Amino acid sequence: MSQEESTDWEKRWQEGNTQWDAGKPSPALTALFENEETRSLIPEHGQGLVPGCGSGYDVVFLANEKRHVTGMDLSKTCVDLLVKNHPNATANNYDFMCADFYKFDAPNGGYDLAYDYTFLCAMPLNLRPNWASRYSEIIKKDGVLITLMYPIDEHEGGPPFAVNEQL
Repeated sequence: MSQEESTDWEKRWQEGNTQWDAGKPSPALTALFENEETRSLIPEHGQGLVPGCGSGYDVVFLANEKRHVTGMDLSKTCVDLLVKNHPNATANNYDFMCADFYKFDAPNGGYDLAYDYTFLCAMPLNLRPNWASRYSEIIKKDGVLITLMYPIDEHEGGPPFAVNEQL
C-alpha cells in the first residue's frame, strides 16, 4: 500500500477538510524553542524538512537565515495554496514541494533537521516501518528528527491512526 492509497489527502484539501489546521505553529514545536536546553539540541543551520506540512506554519517557524526549510505535502492543492499564501518564501529561506515522502529525492548529504508533527499518525500501521527507514535514509548522520507521537491510545481507524510505545 502506498501513501496515496491510505488516505485521499488531495480530496481533503480540495474539499477544505483540514480540521487539523490550528492556524499557527505547533505548540509542541514552539515549546522546544522556549526552553534553552531543548533549543540547543536543534541544528541552527543547514537543511530542514517538514513532511505533511499542511498550511506551512511549522515551516515558516523553523526557517531562518542559516536554516533552509522545505515543507512537503502529497496534495497538489495543498502545495498550490502554500505557494499562493507564501509569495516571499524563497526570500525567507523556505520553500514547498509536492512529493511523496517515500519516493522524493533528498538533497545531497541529507537533512540536518526533520520535523514530523503528526505525520506518523497519518500513516497506517503497515507503512510505519517504511516511515522509519525513510527517515534513516534522508537525515544526516548527526541530523535531528523531532517528532510528536500523537495520539497515544488504542482507537480504531484514522487518520489520525493510534500510536503507542511499540508501534
